[in-house]
Amino acid sequence: MAPADNLNELMVRFRIASREIFNQFFRVEGPYENDGWSFEQRFSEVEAILFDKMVAEPASLGNASYGSVTSAISVELRIGKSVPAMINREINSGYWDHPIGAVTADAQLQFISFFDWDRLNYRDNQYVRVCIARWPSHKEMEGKEALLEAQYVQFRKSND
Repeated sequence: MAPADNLNELMVRFRIASREIFNQFFRVEGPYENDGWSFEQRFSEVEAILFDKMVAEPASLGNASYGSVTSAISVELRIGKSVPAMINREINSGYWDHPIGAVTADAQLQFISFFDWDRLNYRDNQYVRVCIARWPSHKEMEGKEALLEAQYVQFRKSND
């Protein structure tokens, strides 16, 4: 078992467990014709508990809730000074087409959830959905959400 202070390891394990449980036990063939949304809803409830038991409790994150901005989990770039990102056009817009197409290392990012474009088909949890809490070089981006590929980031317990 991963040590409780190794948040990155806990998050990676959760990412894998979440996608495998969905793909193996909740995804249905022809989801748009076979009530896939009800299976997805049931899985979302399981996923919230899974996050609590695999991440929040072992890392002592208090009332961290999967799918909500989690200030206790900082998302940082693993390597380099910037990584590709899809950023909301406007706060809570649902459009991921802001002209800025990368996030730099000076951005403070807070974890929300893992993300795939098709919630009913096979999942990979390819993206990490974050809230841009602070970004000194792009203050106009603060409060917006962004999607970053999981391969480019690591997770740390926030000092805030």
